[in-house]
Amino acid sequence: MKATLTELRRNSAKVIKPVVNRRKKVTLTDRGEPVAEIVPCQKVDYAQAWKDLIAIGPVDFVPRK
Repeated sequence: MKATLTELRRNSAKVIKPVVNRRKKVTLTDRGEPVAEIVPCQKVDYAQAWKDLIAIGPVDFVPRK
């Protein structure tokens, strides 16, 4: 979906709704040129991240200061 910066300023709820409800990306334009994108956040699969880390092999953790 595309929206202008003016549309975002005047009716932000309408512009943000597809991102929140339908997980769609919104491209913001200024004078017809894309200037920014609003994208939904991705959930982190911590179990898969842990498996990927283990698959890398031994990891040395730096001690906290």
